Amino acid sequence: MKLQFKIIISILIGVVGLGIFSSVHAATFYLTPNNSEIGVGEKITIELKVDSEGVSFNAAQAVLRFPKDTLEVVSLDKSASAFSFWLEEPQFSNVDGVVSFTGGTPYGVAGAAVSILKIEFLAKGTGSGTVSLTEGAVAASDGTGTNVLSKINDGLIAVIPKRTAAVEPQKIPEPQQIVRVPVPTGKLPIKPVVKVSLYPEITRWYNSIAPFTANWDLPLDVSGISTSLNKSPNAIPSEKSEGLFDSKAFIALSDGVWYLHVRFQNSVGWGPTMHYKIAVDTQLPLGFGITIFEGEKTDNPVPTLQFRSSDALSGLKEYQIRIGDGDPIRIADKDFIGTFKLPLQSPGQRKIYVKAVDLADNSIESSIDMEIIPLASPIITFVPTELFPENKQDLSVKGTTLSGFNVLLKVQKVATKGTGEIITEGIARSDDKGNWEFTFSNQLLPTGQYIILAQAQDARGALSLVVASQEVQVKSKPILQIGAFQLGMSGMLIFLLIVMALGFGAGAWFYKKRQQKLALRLMLVKTDMAKVFRIIEEDIEKLKQAGRTTTEADDDFVAKRLQDNITKMEGYLNKTIDRVE
Repeated sequence: MKLQFKIIISILIGVVGLGIFSSVHAATFYLTPNNSEIGVGEKITIELKVDSEGVSFNAAQAVLRFPKDTLEVVSLDKSASAFSFWLEEPQFSNVDGVVSFTGGTPYGVAGAAVSILKIEFLAKGTGSGTVSLTEGAVAASDGTGTNVLSKINDGLIAVIPKRTAAVEPQKIPEPQQIVRVPVPTGKLPIKPVVKVSLYPEITRWYNSIAPFTANWDLPLDVSGISTSLNKSPNAIPSEKSEGLFDSKAFIALSDGVWYLHVRFQNSVGWGPTMHYKIAVDTQLPLGFGITIFEGEKTDNPVPTLQFRSSDALSGLKEYQIRIGDGDPIRIADKDFIGTFKLPLQSPGQRKIYVKAVDLADNSIESSIDMEIIPLASPIITFVPTELFPENKQDLSVKGTTLSGFNVLLKVQKVATKGTGEIITEGIARSDDKGNWEFTFSNQLLPTGQYIILAQAQDARGALSLVVASQEVQVKSKPILQIGAFQLGMSGMLIFLLIVMALGFGAGAWFYKKRQQKLALRLMLVKTDMAKVFRIIEEDIEKLKQAGRTTTEADDDFVAKRLQDNITKMEGYLNKTIDRVE
């Protein structure tokens, strides 16, 4: 069953499979009457309806199950259904206790009591059984087949033993009586002020059908009530009191204009009657088609639609025209002449939806696909590749198009991601040869890259597709140019910063290397000085040893050698220090 429903949705809206569930579920499947009592051998008709809560839908699928030991299906009636074709015809099995269908309509329909299917049951065994929907889906006519079903209300049918006397098909509880002593006023009672929560306004039409309760306040002098419900606007209830009560329940009404009549009685007599109007219309407006005078494919930017619906009961309230996903345009039926000229349309394909809404807020919707053919696009023949603000250059654009056309121009900043900002706009007019040109002030263009967008427009307002120019670069005038290489003010500043950074870096590197060499030479000096001092220490020790002898020649020889070594070491150390410096 779920697969079949996906198939019908793909047929209805041209997509494959069932749409993703919306976060706003609205529709309710329900059965009316939803609580009934019948005797064995009696028949009862249960109607399956949809309350779409204002959301248009065009397909539905359901599986109903009933107690096969208590009830059996006699017939299925789809004559009053909102659906006009069926992927799975309504069918039933008394063996399995199942009723199923998958149906749809080429229109989008909406209402609080949209009829889908009537089921006639025969009671064959006593007991209480629930007619329940175990599977269901309602597809919105939103182009994606969104399932908007949010709630399912089952029906209860109680079967009692066979009855000998006929009974009312809908049993309504009797009003609860009030016991009190009336206070005489010496005059007739006032006209009742009646309130009905299901139908709160007597001037409106409603599309809800259900048992309802009427309420009124009881003045202290009232001792009796008389009511009646019929289609006569001026009927007077009988002068037979039903008792004393301040509310009364009534059966669900069928379509049409009804009147609830209520009057009070006191010790003087019967007072005036309140005639409370209840207007009910659950039928959809008449289905209709849409035609486009200029054709479904046209270069006219303001095409004219022709359509007409009607509603036999409450009458039409308005039409709602919606272009794609746009907001609806509302036209009161009294102001509609059968045609509607669309507002100015840009080139491209779009779907037009027209919804007819009656005074009870039932609606039916048709749609048509339309394509606006674009004019020939203009040609941009000249645009500068670069501009220098220092030269006070303006941005001039030239091109060609058909004679007498406007050319809508926009200067757009080039963005790295997405669509760039529109900086300024202008309109050029082509001459009798089709040439056009326009100049934008350079004061409006800060440094950056831009493109020019051009679109032709004729006297009707019809448009071409947009064309874009090559990029225009707005930048500082170059201070340095070597062949194709250019440096402007900002570029030169960056270049100088780079040179300075490189200079500082090189200086730091050379300084570091010099320090490393100096440290190495100092280490060598330190090592050499240590060697010199060891030699001198050895000579001094030898001189001491010679002093302990009696030979003066030994003393002279050692002293002279010490002097020679000191002189040699002085020269060596001076050379080493010179190398370090």
